[in-house]
Amino acid sequence: MHETSLNALNMLENIPCAILPTQFLRSWRQWLLRPTENSRPDIIDNTPFICEHDLLVFDPNNPTDFDASITMIKRSDWDYLESL
Repeated sequence: MHETSLNALNMLENIPCAILPTQFLRSWRQWLLRPTENSRPDIIDNTPFICEHDLLVFDPNNPTDFDASITMIKRSDWDYLESL
């Protein structure tokens, strides 16, 4: 799984990206697949990525800082989610 994540990060190199909690993305995909069976996720909560000093708790340029709770998406996908 970790190797797959690193490959995905390499594919997004030099492309503007955004981060979001993996759980939100899973919930969003479940809702898209079965909107009558799953509730639409309300908000994207990125507060777990910010420390008490308002800094990131991980280095987005260091693939080893990414874990299963963080998902990186293209900025264009983020802009679309944000518009909804």
